[in-house]
Amino acid sequence: MGANERMMDLAVRTEGLVVGHGRRALTTPLDLRIMRGQLVALLGNNGIGKSTLLSTLAGSIAPLAGGVAIEGLGLHSMSAKQRSRAVAIVLSFRPRTGLIRASEVVAMGRMPWTDALGRMSQEDERIVQEAVQATGMEALRDRAFDELSDGEAQKVMVARALAQRTPVLLLDEPTAFLDIKHRTLVMRLLRTIAHDRGVAVIFSTHDLAQALEASDLVLLMQGDGQVWQGSPDEAVTSGAIERAFQVDGSRFDREALRFRTNS
Repeated sequence: MGANERMMDLAVRTEGLVVGHGRRALTTPLDLRIMRGQLVALLGNNGIGKSTLLSTLAGSIAPLAGGVAIEGLGLHSMSAKQRSRAVAIVLSFRPRTGLIRASEVVAMGRMPWTDALGRMSQEDERIVQEAVQATGMEALRDRAFDELSDGEAQKVMVARALAQRTPVLLLDEPTAFLDIKHRTLVMRLLRTIAHDRGVAVIFSTHDLAQALEASDLVLLMQGDGQVWQGSPDEAVTSGAIERAFQVDGSRFDREALRFRTNS
């Protein structure tokens, strides 16, 4: 599906959003506009606030100032159930689930939509099966979630988020601890979710090359609390990458999309 054919409605809007811990602000006021169908890479050094920003966009942390709207509705004034129908988040750690099967983990994504007793309808079952197929985890569905590899577990967690059927999907380091093969598969899946399903997908990562090659938009958190916004090409050609990471004794190779040690 081409870019002109994607759903490009406004999914996430922030007005003067300041995120942080306690009274400590990690950002200056942010005015973000994220469209449905966009794959957005969130970049920055460790400890700079990427996870805090994602958690604030998910509604699990209150902003220090400003607000977040999902498809025009204020996120932090929503009930927990409303938020879970608006935003899905996949964290970097894997939950411990005991002997629960992978397919049951995916089915948890339908909880915001089931009745008061948590009963699944035929439509819920269909959506779960569709999420299983979309993520290519059919062979994993009957295995215990705790017995899966990190790559397999990540695929299941993305499937659960897909089953949640939200217009916004947030992922905190979805390729952390994965080998090259599974990193590539996860990134390909995220592009498909964004471009073919019209979901606004925002993911944090330390893999610069992969993020710059795959994403439509870059949010680059800088040490002064500013968040640079622009296309991947602009992030490279403007020098924003070098300014944000400032690796002493290294230079950023704009063709290879990686830092190299100065000879």
